[in-house]
Amino acid sequence: MDFPARWASIVQTHPTPQIEMAGMLGTQVVTFWLPAGLFTVCDLLAWPSIQRYKIQPANKQPSRVSIIRDAFLGSLMNQLLSTTLQALQLFLVHGILQRPDLGYRVPPTLPSLREFITGFTLCVLMREIIYYYGHRMLHHPLFYKRFHSQHHRFRAPVALATLYAHPVEHIVTNIIPIAWPARLFDVHIITFWAFVGAVGLKAALAHSGYQLWETPDGWKPEVHDLHHELMTVNYGLIGLVDRRLNGEV
Repeated sequence: MDFPARWASIVQTHPTPQIEMAGMLGTQVVTFWLPAGLFTVCDLLAWPSIQRYKIQPANKQPSRVSIIRDAFLGSLMNQLLSTTLQALQLFLVHGILQRPDLGYRVPPTLPSLREFITGFTLCVLMREIIYYYGHRMLHHPLFYKRFHSQHHRFRAPVALATLYAHPVEHIVTNIIPIAWPARLFDVHIITFWAFVGAVGLKAALAHSGYQLWETPDGWKPEVHDLHHELMTVNYGLIGLVDRRLNGEV
């Protein structure tokens, strides 16, 4: 398949808001909801051969009812919130203001490899900084009980509880740290979708509760699982700011 030609055809024959919305929803389904769903099947089956890979013991795991009623419905509501805010933003930018330049960049050409890597890296680093300090703020006594305590109901996290949070927290830690870097660096929409997908997949793995594998940078699900268990360590997702503030190299 000639993907550059196919992409050019899509951009030329479909409205930009339609491309943005379809691409974002597709990315979220493939990189977050699908893996989270697979982990949830493992949680609900609770086979001993699978449960032995759980990071925390069985007596700390949430009940099946809590996984379905709280984690799934809570995450679904926040997914609807994200989608609604995106639709409103598209309507404002393209419908009312008629300023497509204020939206994400959707050119008919694909980003070069250099442009993709640069934009992706900048978004990941900026997202980690915004997320870290937003997350730390939510742990302050002024905000924790009112907003962040909902997410920490899952002391032993499950993948579907990734988006289980108060709507204010969802905006502060799940929407702003992703939307702002992409707009600040004016990245290509393809780069933005890759960034969203990487964040969603890593968040699902971080909340899975399973011992999986260690990434080349030394990260593994146990890092964020420990945050849910202790609530005083590992506030970031990739660990960059945590390591620096703790004096690690």
